[in-house]
Amino acid sequence: NTFRGWVQSRTNFPQEAVERKIQGRVSLTFIVEPDGSVTNVTVVKGVDPLIDNEAVKAIKASPKWSPGLQRGKAVRVRFLIWLNFVI
Repeated sequence: NTFRGWVQSRTNFPQEAVERKIQGRVSLTFIVEPDGSVTNVTVVKGVDPLIDNEAVKAIKASPKWSPGLQRGKAVRVRFLIWLNFVI
C-alpha cells in the first residue's frame, strides 16, 4: 500500500482525460530485478492510452526496490498493481 500511495501521488491525471471524462482502473505488471530496478512494465488491462501511459510512466519512475530473496539469493519478482484514475 505504501508503494501504491507513492505511485498515486506521482501520477498526473492528463487534462485531456479529465475533459473527456475518461476514468477507470488500470492494471499493470512489472518485474523487480535482482539489482532492485523495475523493468517490463506492462498494461494488463487498460482504460485509455491517455491514462494508461501515465500509469506506466509513474511505475517506471520508481526508485530501486529491495530485491526478492530465494534461498538467500536475489531473484526477479513479478508484481501486479492496480491504479485508479477517478475524476
